[in-house]
Amino acid sequence: MEHKRNRKWRLEQLLQKQKSKQKVSYGVLFEECLDALGEGTIILSEESSETMRNELVNAYSFTPWGRIDWDKISKKTEIKIATDVLSTLKSLNIDTGLPLYIIWSGSYPVLQTEFQRFINVHDDVLAVDFDTYVYCSSQYVIEFFHEGEITLGYL
Repeated sequence: MEHKRNRKWRLEQLLQKQKSKQKVSYGVLFEECLDALGEGTIILSEESSETMRNELVNAYSFTPWGRIDWDKISKKTEIKIATDVLSTLKSLNIDTGLPLYIIWSGSYPVLQTEFQRFINVHDDVLAVDFDTYVYCSSQYVIEFFHEGEITLGYL
């Protein structure tokens, strides 16, 4: 009888260990986004993702419904299409060589990548969730709102 209980306990331990090894999946669109961004893109841990979200919220005012409150941002510009983001940043003399963070409105982990990687595959990034924020710490944020509006706010 004791042998049977020990065996059952051991089996439960092995199952728990196996479950902990399983990769968390965030869906096909997230995986395609990661593939498109390629090597060098970092998936932040849950804790680091939360830190970046908090930094963004502290740097820019948000509405109760989760959108940046653009009425409270003095330095901002509307961008017509995503491919104009680079030229807009350059016209404002904003450095695009710094790391940027991709933050979605949903519960996805934050990604750290380079601007050029993002701009090359922006359609894959924007497909992951409704609202997307491209945040460069202490520099700028680009909000891709689900209704098609693209707004750049900078410090």
